[in-house]
Amino acid sequence: MSGQPIVILSLHWDHEEREVGFVTRSIAGAATRCAYVAVGTPGPPGTTRPDGAFDLVLLGARGSLRLPRGFAPKGSVVVIDEATSELTALAAASEPHATFYLTGGGGEPRDACRPLEVVERPGLTVPSIHLSVPVNRLAERHRHHGFGFTDYLLVLSAGAGAVEGLPDAAAWLTAAFPENDVVVVEDATASAWKNRSLRGTVPVTTRMDLWRLLAHARVCVDVGPGPLIARECVEALRFATPIIVPADSGVAAVHAAASGGATYSEPAELLGHVARLEDATERSEMARRARSYGDDQFGDPARFVASVGAALTRD
Repeated sequence: MSGQPIVILSLHWDHEEREVGFVTRSIAGAATRCAYVAVGTPGPPGTTRPDGAFDLVLLGARGSLRLPRGFAPKGSVVVIDEATSELTALAAASEPHATFYLTGGGGEPRDACRPLEVVERPGLTVPSIHLSVPVNRLAERHRHHGFGFTDYLLVLSAGAGAVEGLPDAAAWLTAAFPENDVVVVEDATASAWKNRSLRGTVPVTTRMDLWRLLAHARVCVDVGPGPLIARECVEALRFATPIIVPADSGVAAVHAAASGGATYSEPAELLGHVARLEDATERSEMARRARSYGDDQFGDPARFVASVGAALTRD
């Protein structure tokens, strides 16, 4: 193991359903293979709380966080999940060997903090890790129990639509492809539409529910992918489901370009990309490239562990 302890300061540890929480937990777990790891998060000061492989050290309430004596030894490597002013100051107070952050949070100063990237892309000059994004292959065997059909057009709305009715992207799709089923996932509910008519809704209460929907779709249109790793896009790709995302969606657009998917800036582009999937040969090739990219980039836990060690233990 490395001689330098790794200290995780996390504001989002208890929100694993959010990308930053998922990534922070993943990094902490991988880091235990190469160094001693301590995790601190908000909570009643001076206490600890068991959480899986870790005894979380509770640092007080946000706005008054404090490092307990001996928690972050001088010379540690510190990883903060959000670079707020409070966390960057807390990290600096420990006199670390190095400090990395996952997401910006308006924290100042950030001169001594280095970004830690979790999606490799051309021209990247900062430390990066090869994140492992697990999926359960059993999701491919059986469709979601709430629907009696597959090969639908899946839209992940991320709250991008109106409170009532269809999100814009889904409305365009069901109007342009009236013979196709369109499934919209929003607020932990999947709704099935055909020719602009609602056919039914089912809850999406577990990750397996979502994986089944991803695995049995013809295409996944994610209109609001996460900014850190676009996790649902990666999961779709690992199930050989091509993705289509907005052109300005950051890492999701990187995934789409590298996996044979597509991006769009206006309705006509989205509809044109979906129309390509009507061709069985085109659809098969896009599915092949989707799975290849997803598995190559995000399906190797051993490489993930090695990359965390390389990124966090370098001088």
